[in-house]
Amino acid sequence: MDRRLLAAVAVAVLLGLSGCATPFGDDAASPEDLSADADYDFDTDRDASITVNKNNYTAVYTVSDPDRETVELYTTDSLTVEQPLAVQALQFRYADASRYPNGTVLRYVDANASGATRVYPNGTTEPTDALTVETTGDRTVVGLPDAAGKLAFTAPKDGKELAIRPPVNGSFELVLPPDTDAALPLLSQTRPSNDDRRVVDGRVHLLWEEVDTSVLVVRWYLNRDLLLFGGVAALGIVVGLAGAGYYYLQLRRARRRRQAEGLDVDYEDDGRDPPPGMG
Repeated sequence: MDRRLLAAVAVAVLLGLSGCATPFGDDAASPEDLSADADYDFDTDRDASITVNKNNYTAVYTVSDPDRETVELYTTDSLTVEQPLAVQALQFRYADASRYPNGTVLRYVDANASGATRVYPNGTTEPTDALTVETTGDRTVVGLPDAAGKLAFTAPKDGKELAIRPPVNGSFELVLPPDTDAALPLLSQTRPSNDDRRVVDGRVHLLWEEVDTSVLVVRWYLNRDLLLFGGVAALGIVVGLAGAGYYYLQLRRARRRRQAEGLDVDYEDDGRDPPPGMG
């Protein structure tokens, strides 16, 4: 292969691994994903509200500083290499009713559009560059409007554990999937530990009064896993008791055998002298 071609490939790889904007991160925020439909609870009073579903999770983050220009979203792979977070159904709802009517949302409504659209409560729309998305080698960078509001998106998940790199600090609420829990330390984990736990409409809500960390980790279990774990533990206890009983019976049999053979006689108790050499 020509040396110049090899050099070009090496430069492309280095750019892909660096933080510069490259095509390597394009799949993390495709137009089809950004324009997907989703319903978010923008009325939450928490700084972060996360709902875990079967195959994904939704997040609503409060952006209280109108001068904040960007939010960087990322995750890590099994080797802890940082990668841009794959976001879907990106939306931003304004909080300042003096600038835009309550319920005004920025979102991507068309996969073929070049940018976002401002959608007013009455259904009127207008294109805008107030909400942008750019993926780099390790980040999904969301450009924010110059206003306070709430940023919402949907992201994929896999398995029964979620590690979130939150772009904001403050009060958090995380809703576990249906028929799951995170109350038993042996089967679950919350890091940092949650301050409260509630059950609403059959789903467990974990709450933190203040989260100021680079990563929030939650691992949960299915309710049926708890029954299985309890069954295994009960079986272990039964097997342990049976083993202890068998060991006790064997000791009793051994002692009786020794007594029958005159090897386990207490001479002090019966008043007789012990045999010569054993006194």
